This record gives sequence, C-alpha cells and structure tokens, in this order.
Amino acid sequence: MSTGGEMFFQLFLPVVVSLQLLPAVPSSWSCGISAVDMVTGSVLISTNAETPFRPASTVKAVTTLTALSTLGPSHVYHTTIQVDTLQNRIFLVGSGAPLLSIEDVTRAAMETAAALPPGTDWSLYLDPTALTGDSHLPGWDAADWNRTYCPPVEPLCIGDNILEIVVSSVSGVIRTFTYPPLPDLRLTEQVTTTNTRTSLVVTGGNWETGEPEMTISGTIQNGDIEVLYKPFAGAPGELARVLQEELEEWGVNCTYTGVQQADTGLYTTAVMYSDPLWIILGSMNKWSRNIVAEQVLRTVANNVTGESGSTRAGCDISGALLDSLVPGAQGWQLADGSGLSRLDLLTPEQLVAVFVSGAGSLEFGPEFLASFPVNGTDGTLSGRMRELPAGAFRGKTGSLNDTCTIAGILTTHSGRTVALAIFLQFPRGQIWRARAWQDEYIQGLYYTM
Repeated sequence: MSTGGEMFFQLFLPVVVSLQLLPAVPSSWSCGISAVDMVTGSVLISTNAETPFRPASTVKAVTTLTALSTLGPSHVYHTTIQVDTLQNRIFLVGSGAPLLSIEDVTRAAMETAAALPPGTDWSLYLDPTALTGDSHLPGWDAADWNRTYCPPVEPLCIGDNILEIVVSSVSGVIRTFTYPPLPDLRLTEQVTTTNTRTSLVVTGGNWETGEPEMTISGTIQNGDIEVLYKPFAGAPGELARVLQEELEEWGVNCTYTGVQQADTGLYTTAVMYSDPLWIILGSMNKWSRNIVAEQVLRTVANNVTGESGSTRAGCDISGALLDSLVPGAQGWQLADGSGLSRLDLLTPEQLVAVFVSGAGSLEFGPEFLASFPVNGTDGTLSGRMRELPAGAFRGKTGSLNDTCTIAGILTTHSGRTVALAIFLQFPRGQIWRARAWQDEYIQGLYYTM
C-alpha cells in the first residue's frame, strides 16, 4: 500500500512486527532487503532479495570472506630485498603488501647494507611481478581518480599511495612540505598569499606515465597552515628510489636501473613483514580503504593461481565462492574487490549469505566479525545508529552518489542474531537521507524482532 507518495514493502516475518516502527521507502527509490536468522537459518525478510543492485563498498565483505577462506587470518606479506652477489644486483621484490611504510624500507636498507661487502657498486632492480593489472579498474569514474578514496592500485605501495601536502604562510613566506618523501615528485606551486580566506586546489597524478606530478594553485591566508591529501602515481618506482637513497645513506653504492624479475635462489638480506591479514582487513573494512581491498584481492589470485595476481582472477575466485553460497543467483557480477566500480552487481541475498558464512566460520569467524565497524563506536559506523547499544550492529557500509548499502549482523533487543542487507538506489543528492532511512529501519528491527 502507499500513502502520500511513500510505499511499504510487504515484509515476510514469522514474528509480529509493528509496521509503524519500520519506515516507508520513498516511491522514487529502489530497495532490496534480506534478513536471515543466524541460529535457525529462517528467512525473516525478503524484499527484492534476489534482485541485483550496485553494492558499493559492501563488496569488501565478499573480499574479506574470500581472503580469509584462501589465505587464512594469520597470513603475513613478505616484501623482500634479495641480492645476486655474482652480478652485483639488488632486487626489491614485492608481494602485493598494502600499506608499506618508509620506515619499513629504512630498516630493510640498514639490514641489507650490513650484509653486503663494502666498496662494491650495485644495480638496483624492482620486481613487481607478484601482482599485475591497471592502476584504475573498469567502472571507476575517472572524475574520482584525483580523490583520496581512489588511489592507484600498484604492485608495491607506499602507505595508501596518498601524499600529504602542507602549505604554510607563517611569517608571510609560502613554504610547502610533503610526506612521504617521493624522490621524483614534481610539484608545481602557483600559490599566492591573501588577506581573505584560504582556497587551495591540488591537481595532477599523471596516470598515463605513472609519474608523481602535481600542481598546487590558489591562495593562502597570511599566517595560515593548510593540509591537503592527494593520490600520487608511480609508487613502485618511488619506493625503489627511496630504497636506493637509504642504501646510499648506509654506504652502499647503487643505481636504480628499472624493472626486472628476480632469479630464484637469491640471497635474502631483509624482509619487510606486514601485519597479519586479519588486522589488515580490519583497517580495510572499518575505514573502507579501497586500495587495500584491491591489493588483497590480487594477492588472493596470486596465491591461488601461482601466477601474477590480477583483479579478474581474484573476481573469479570470489565469484566461485558466491556461487557456492547462493547457487543459481542471476544477473550479478564483480568488477573489483572494493566496490568502487559501478559495474559491480550483487543481490541482498548474496551479501547476507556472506555474513552468515563468515560470522559462522569455526576457522575465522571472530576475525571476520572483528574486521567490521561497530555502530556508534568506530569506522564508518561511528556516527550511525547511536540510539542502539554499542555493538548491536556490526557490518559494512557502502555508498556511491546514487547508491547506499549496508550489510552485517544485528543483535536485537530480544537477543536474536540476524544477518541483514539493505540496498538502496535513488536519485542523486539523497545519500544522507538514505543513510538515515537505513538507520531508522535497523533500529525498528532491533525492537521488533
């Protein structure tokens, strides 16, 4: 039935639910909802549950389950420095590790310098062959490439491949500072001081050449300090050049020569260890870090196939997992591991099955659940559903400019545990209204189930 342009969906609930506690869905929106009792497996809600929608960042839940199923929660990335003493070659060998830091490279350079004989000239090579693929994926809006949530996917990364830029006009002198240090960064400054408000813009990236080029333009108020963040291109080469500089600081004469696959059986002088996978997934899900999701998905492909890990192969592996969870689902597809692609299509039923499988795993259930944000507490849910007790809902959010999704585990007022997914698509400009609707709906379920 509909009232005042709003319509109620028929909800199939084997419990008594007061419809007054469940908000109406605006008639201009498309909505899909699925909910399953985690204990009995009973379907509690099924509204367009088999219809594909754009899932946005809830795709990361699929990537999480795929990674834990194939790699295990304790998987650790090993980024190595390997040495060929016969031909005086040093190799920086990537493993697909997300979030490598400059501090990791500094320590590895010290350990390598200690292992090498002094007074020798070395050639430094980069081996990125663990992963392969484009830096920006099909369905990623090119207008987003210069935004912090859309950094390039690379076989070796420096943090999130995001450059921090600090512009200062303290004492009337314009100064610019950047981190992490990028040896080949070309930063063009077109900034002037003003007595009015600060207005700065950073553009660039040069994704075609893979070189870190940026331009800062605009005005900065006298005495002001402005901090900006932008994705940069060419992280693998920059990481190799940072290693070269660090080795030279420790007395090793070396020249970065380019890309070359390392031979087998070389001597490993240093290993850069990542955090365990379950911690990486927590960082990925709680703060919806797209680059981490893409690195993890390609790592899955590398480990499963034994070949350079690609997004396509990773999506095939995730797709096989989805087929095993919901046989016969129609019309869905995966184009990436983060959900940033507008080509991704999943059904609410599939997302619910992912959470039922992940949370119920005897092997990694606690790690799966711990990776997701908690209502009113942290991550992308820190400001949402604060009316509910902290921990009542744990799950993944997602949004594009016309899409709002949420999926996770709800523990209701009566103690019932429910796996839930809500997909909304709507005219652009209504994202905040959609989030509020989802929160109100989940709060209604909390009290009625």
